[in-house]
Amino acid sequence: MADQPPQPPAQFIPRFRTDIYPFIEPSKFRGSLQDKVTIITGAAGAIGKGLAESFAVAGAKLVLTYNRTPPPAELKERCLRFGASEVTFVKCNVAELEGCEALVKETLDLHGRADILINNAGANGLGPLHAQAPEDFIKEIAVNFHGPYYLMRLLLPHFRQQRSGCVLNIASRAGTVAIPYSTGYCSSKAALINLTACAQKELDIDGLGEEVHMYSLHPGGIKSAMTLKKYSAESVSNLPPQAQSKFVNALDIYDDSPYLNGMVCVALATGVGKDVLRGKYFDVGQDLEDVLAQKDALRQNPDLYGLHTSFLGGLKNGGVPEGGYRREAWGVEFPGF
Repeated sequence: MADQPPQPPAQFIPRFRTDIYPFIEPSKFRGSLQDKVTIITGAAGAIGKGLAESFAVAGAKLVLTYNRTPPPAELKERCLRFGASEVTFVKCNVAELEGCEALVKETLDLHGRADILINNAGANGLGPLHAQAPEDFIKEIAVNFHGPYYLMRLLLPHFRQQRSGCVLNIASRAGTVAIPYSTGYCSSKAALINLTACAQKELDIDGLGEEVHMYSLHPGGIKSAMTLKKYSAESVSNLPPQAQSKFVNALDIYDDSPYLNGMVCVALATGVGKDVLRGKYFDVGQDLEDVLAQKDALRQNPDLYGLHTSFLGGLKNGGVPEGGYRREAWGVEFPGF
């Protein structure tokens, strides 16, 4: 009897979460990132505040950025009370390279190092591509993609030199699906997911993957000021009439706790999943403990938790096609002439 090919590891469906659960209970991570200098962009919004308070519990030194609206004063008080070793607010427009350069310089001048970068600032409009002002589309790309790239590019040499660091890019489920009237947001988040994966592969090749690890994440459905504005009745009413019904109840799925994302990010920053999830796209709605319990499945299938395309006939998304490359037998001249 011929040897049977090895069977892929059995998989089970991870539990779905909308709030903090035992594996990421804040008390388990108290002081786990003590004095780690943590930059969080877009800290004035709901997701940013959840991140700031979660990393405060872990004892981080927080550098919290904002663009136009400063975070409320009570955020600093709460973070210090929760355990943050320091809290600094910095005004920064992440869409501009100069602003990102100033942020990194101020952080390094103040603390002498940086340990964790969380690219959370975002822009998200709603409207048809053909009618959107080009400057609005470009702004979405700049905030959602250029800003994270700038800060990663500025900090990666520092992380590589100190042989430690973590990047958490707040992406979106929109980066893995095509949503009409959200072209700029979907495109920039897809680019952010792949930026994360490509940069991690470079670190792995250089033997730094265990020391410098990065992730892209869907933070869950959170009623932030950005989503409330995007799906407001006024915004939806500006869509073509035939499209409005698709979005009138869009906010119904936005009911997750921002602390779910915050504590998953804390857990990943401590390195609990870096052996199998670094460079990957993770949806915080999946129970992290259940996912990490299936490490063999993750190792065997590199397409899990990453962007990929499926083709008819099983054509591989990367590498050489089965049977190898071969030249087709057609004429020397283009047959149309």
